[in-house]
Amino acid sequence: MSSTHIEQHFIDSATLLAQCQTVLAEPTAAAAQTLLSALMNDGKLLLCGNGFAAALADSLCAHLVLRLEQERMELAALSLCNNAAILTHLMQHLSTEQLFAKQIHALGKQHDVLLLISALGNEANLLAAVDAAHERSMAVIAFTGGVGGELAARLHDHDVLLNIPHTRPMRIWEAQTVLMHALCEHIDHLLLGTA
Repeated sequence: MSSTHIEQHFIDSATLLAQCQTVLAEPTAAAAQTLLSALMNDGKLLLCGNGFAAALADSLCAHLVLRLEQERMELAALSLCNNAAILTHLMQHLSTEQLFAKQIHALGKQHDVLLLISALGNEANLLAAVDAAHERSMAVIAFTGGVGGELAARLHDHDVLLNIPHTRPMRIWEAQTVLMHALCEHIDHLLLGTA
């Protein structure tokens, strides 16, 4: 049995990561500054995504509250993806389109930041979340792929788009995982001054 297709998997992933290095370094630094500015102004980070992106949002939340690799102060981050009572109530009684928007209306305030993770940027509940964040005068950071979808079109000038230049969700999620780690490590560098 040939392993060529397995080798190609790694080549394709490495090629995409090299592209991301070129196009995402500056926007990732801007996202880190946006997050730190919010945290220094008594704000917090609210995170959301669907499916595998929800798991990425939960992981990023854990890295910020706890740590990536280095010990540092806890950072105020909250995932909106995992409250079972809210999820099941919305599925029974309301539209799941409001899943994140309702939580943002309840928890969000000026100086907070919403960070969304999406493969292609077209999910109705994430679009509603962006609208809710803007109603609360919150900045938005969007991890997307492809061309950013409708999500990219809804962002304001002060928001940050971190778009993976690929259309295959598997590749986008791989790169978003690396992007998440790069963002956390840069935040640690800004806070701790480490290399």
